[in-house]
Amino acid sequence: MIMDNKAKEYNKWSQPGWRIEQKYSNKVLIGNWMEEKLQFTRQSRTANSTHRLDYKPRTEHKPDVIVRREALRKSEGLPARLLLSHHGTPRSHYLVTLYDEMYGRRNSTILPTLRSWNSDKLAWVPEKSDHPVKVPPTNFGLLEAWHAQIQQQQAAVPTLSVYRATYPLHPLSAFCQPRHASAPRMLSGSLRPTYCSSENLKLKSQPCKQVPNNTSSQPQLPSV
Repeated sequence: MIMDNKAKEYNKWSQPGWRIEQKYSNKVLIGNWMEEKLQFTRQSRTANSTHRLDYKPRTEHKPDVIVRREALRKSEGLPARLLLSHHGTPRSHYLVTLYDEMYGRRNSTILPTLRSWNSDKLAWVPEKSDHPVKVPPTNFGLLEAWHAQIQQQQAAVPTLSVYRATYPLHPLSAFCQPRHASAPRMLSGSLRPTYCSSENLKLKSQPCKQVPNNTSSQPQLPSV
């Protein structure tokens, strides 16, 4: 009884792993059976992916306008007109800093306005930052002093280098101008096939007259 159970347990043909063995055909292979075996057959249907099966298109769905507006507002932020001119105050009134207002030339014997607690804003009002001083900013003359310093440095340092001062730029009339132009390439005598004596063995030992390239500037060679 035990032996029969072991035989059934170790029977390889009953195991699922042996069921994937390739079955060979006992038929005769004729023709281009190897090429026909390697041919790729394209399927007519489109294979479905996991994303296509799980997320089906909703053509009747319309995007939420409120959600898109909130996302656009968060990504772009508030415009400058809402940050600086929401009270109708021009930008020129923001040129005076709070430090300049408190520690600058804002000396006055008048006491500041007493502030009171506002239960709606949960703050002491009026706040100085909410009501800036509407005067031109304090100009300490730093820009004028910087320009004067730059001009003084430029006056002390020469603008010309030693090389430029030693070798000034001469006018074009001081240079030698070419009087004669060379002959064009098409009229050059060295391009004629008869003058290529190095390639023609018959003309190597014979004299050959050549026309100079620049007939006006160079003297003509005497005839041989």
